This record gives sequence, C-alpha cells and structure tokens, in this order.
Amino acid sequence: MTMRKFITLMPLFLSSYALFAQNVTADSSTAPWQFSVSQYYYFDSYDNAFMFTGYAEHKQLHLEARYNYEDRNTLSVFAGWAFEGGKKIQFNIKPMMGILAGNTKGFAPALETQITYKIFDFYAESEYVINVNGTNEKENDNNYFYAWRELAITPIPCLRTGITGQTTHLWNAKTSVQRGVFAEYSFWKLTTGFYYFIHSASGNFAIISLSMDFN
Repeated sequence: MTMRKFITLMPLFLSSYALFAQNVTADSSTAPWQFSVSQYYYFDSYDNAFMFTGYAEHKQLHLEARYNYEDRNTLSVFAGWAFEGGKKIQFNIKPMMGILAGNTKGFAPALETQITYKIFDFYAESEYVINVNGTNEKENDNNYFYAWRELAITPIPCLRTGITGQTTHLWNAKTSVQRGVFAEYSFWKLTTGFYYFIHSASGNFAIISLSMDFN
C-alpha cells in the first residue's frame, strides 16, 4: 500500500464515520455521545501497514475498536469505564476489557491513562493479550504485553510534541522497546501527527496519523 492510497482512503473513512456520529449524537440531547476516529500509516524501507482506531464515549462509558493494532489483520473491541479528577494535576484512567478476532484471537485486559499538569502531559496505553490461538509451544509467542507511552508538552494550543515509546507485536519485536519522538498539530476537529522511531534490531520506522473528533 502506498501513501496515495492512504490519502484516498482517509476522506472516505472519515466522511462515513461522520454521518454515523451525527445521527447518534442527534438522538441523545441530554448527554450526547462523543466520537473519535483515527487512521495510522506505518512505514519503513521494508514494509508498511495501516491501523484504524475509533472510540465512543457516553458519560463515563468508554467503547473502543481497533484494527491492525495488536496484530496484523486483527480486530479488537474494548469496553471500559472512565475515572477522572484532580485540579492542578488532572488524571483520566480507563480500565477496559477487550476481545480480539482475526490473526490473533483472545482477550485483553487493558488500561488507558492520561495525567496532565499545565502544558505537560503523560499518556499511556497498556494491555496484556491472552492469545487463544495455541499454535506455538512457547508461551511468550502466545501471550504478550503491549504498551504505548507519550511524554509531551503543548507550548501552544495547536501543537503537542514530545518523546514516545512502545512495545509492540506487530514488528516481531516481542519484548523489545522502541523509542522515538513525535509532533501533533490540531486544527478544527482534525489532528495530524508524525512519529519517528529508532529501532536498532529491524531499522528505523515512522508513523503518520490523522484523527477526527465528533463532539
């Protein structure tokens, strides 16, 4: 898949999701739902891949769907509950439980955490995938831990930048940690981002993201 396909598919993806979100929001006047959808394009000199995520929130209820996130050709669906609070230091914590289907089948307890202090914030996603495929004798090849972390600063309202790191199964890294830098730019309801990771084992790679919020 090429960057041209990424640019072609994204407007179709966002427009169809926008119609769905507007219809649902109109039916809930007292406590409207909130929606967000994102598309990521991974690429390096050897490979490339798309990833899709989307979530819906209603009060403290959090619903989330992902594709190509835990593994290639894998769909995951999560449900969780949000706990938030704080004054000077604000926090938002979402414990979740998910189901995976596709190339990887199983269950995944997960946690999303965001801590904000003035213009600084820390964001983390973590999950433990219980793989029920049972195709490999080694336990570490069936069950694995995944984490994504961001430590960022927002010097102006439209710009967020910082350092990031992840432990991922998609790149056959298993327990290795990949570190990098990122920058996000927001305008209207859109946010675009660029991530660059340094991974000595399989080479460096980058991620381009585009997300849209529906409030």
